Amino acid sequence: MRRMLIVFTFILLTAALWLGLTKGSIEGPPANPDSPVRNIIYAHVPSSICSLLCFGVLFVAAIGVLSTGRQGWDQLAAATAEVGLVFATVLNLTGMIWSRAEWNTWWTASPRLISAAILWFLYVVLIILRSSLPGSTQRRARVCAVFAIIAFLDVPMVIISARFLPDIHRASFDFTSPWQYAAFFLSMIATVMLAGVLIALRTDLIRVNTLLEQEEY
Repeated sequence: MRRMLIVFTFILLTAALWLGLTKGSIEGPPANPDSPVRNIIYAHVPSSICSLLCFGVLFVAAIGVLSTGRQGWDQLAAATAEVGLVFATVLNLTGMIWSRAEWNTWWTASPRLISAAILWFLYVVLIILRSSLPGSTQRRARVCAVFAIIAFLDVPMVIISARFLPDIHRASFDFTSPWQYAAFFLSMIATVMLAGVLIALRTDLIRVNTLLEQEEY
């Protein structure tokens, strides 16, 4: 079943990429209308959504760790943090490429860009905590869970800055054809499925490594 899901996700990603670069292709900036740079929105926005969704899953897993103490919740949290960092990295890198093409600058200190950069930084700090905290596994899990719950406060800040605060970054992007809408929503579905598959695979890998370590002792 999982293999079928992985294959289906790969097919959706391939279809979204093809559609976004062909029938759903978006005209470039006024200075260079032939540039394909605006097609990066098909990766930028889904990565943004997935980085926020991963923090939501991480928030739930952290509550599970503190309320039950079960190792499975901590393994899910660890896997989600790593996957979330991947999508947060894609979010910020594609945002910088877009910024360079649209505004001739790689980055500017606007509310939306700052909140996205903080989101990436929080993922990094959480992963560093997991690898460097001394003490027992249970202590590390609890400390990371508390940090994840506090760090979740940045998620509403990202949403508020995107929708309600004045910013150089546009709040939305207007598509001009049904193909572009189709490419966008297909990219969104495929990317969310990819995030789910990566979290599941990484959680299983962490679980197996944990069992191997316990057998060694």
